[in-house]
This record gives sequence, structure tokens and C-alpha cells, in this order.
Amino acid sequence: MKRLLKVPATNAICISLFTAFYALVFHFSAGCHDEREYASWFWQAWGDFLASGRQAIISWALVAVTVLVVILLVARHRTYDEYHTAILTNCLVVAAVLILVAIAVFYLMILCDPVGIVGKFTLFVVIHWTTVVFADLVYVLLCRWR
Repeated sequence: MKRLLKVPATNAICISLFTAFYALVFHFSAGCHDEREYASWFWQAWGDFLASGRQAIISWALVAVTVLVVILLVARHRTYDEYHTAILTNCLVVAAVLILVAIAVFYLMILCDPVGIVGKFTLFVVIHWTTVVFADLVYVLLCRWR
């Protein structure tokens, strides 16, 4: 596993595949959300945002940041050393723990109020993947100067 993490192309391929998947889902589901009345102003605004098909904007932003990350990864002509691989491994472990906590919070949120589950799940995915893409960008930028 550590040999794979040393190669910047591995990171580029993984982040590209997942971003492409989420981008396709966001584009194909744009405007497919129902318009309901929610008790909370936040969920009402988020539901209206999704119902108007604006998640395509989020999709394009994630694709743009991913393209930047991939360009920076491909521009790196050498493999990462053990120091960088250890940082990446630690980041992946922290991300895994945070996603497990987020899944638990999401599940609790759905149990407490199951109305608007698609909107809640979409918000969960947007927050999760945006965090991953920007964390990867920060990692790539930090590794460029070390």
C-alpha cells in the first residue's frame, strides 16, 4: 500500500474517479428534487437550491479544484518520500475516522427527522467530498515546497 501512495499518479487517479462520479450524479440529478415545506429555514433554503438544479455549480467547482490537484500531481516528476507518504497515510486515517463520525451524525439526523432525506444525503456528500478535494489540494501544495 505504501508503494502505491508514493506515486502521485495514484492520488490523481483516485481523486479524479470519485470527483467524476459525484459530478455525474450531481449533473444528472439537477432539478430532480422535490419542493417541500420544511420546518427549518436552512433545510428550506437547501431544498430550494437543489430543486432549482444548482448543484451543478457545486459539481463544476469540485471538478475545477480536482483538475488543479491533478495538474499539480502530474507536474510532480518524482515519487513522494517516506515523510510525505506518512503524512498522506495519517490524513487518510483521520479522514476515515471523520467520515465514520459523519455517518453516525447523518444517521441520527435522519432518525430524528426523516423528511427531506435526499436533500440531507446530498448535503452530506457535498460536505464530505468538498473536504476531501480541498484537503488533497492543501496536501499537494504543502508537499510541493518540502
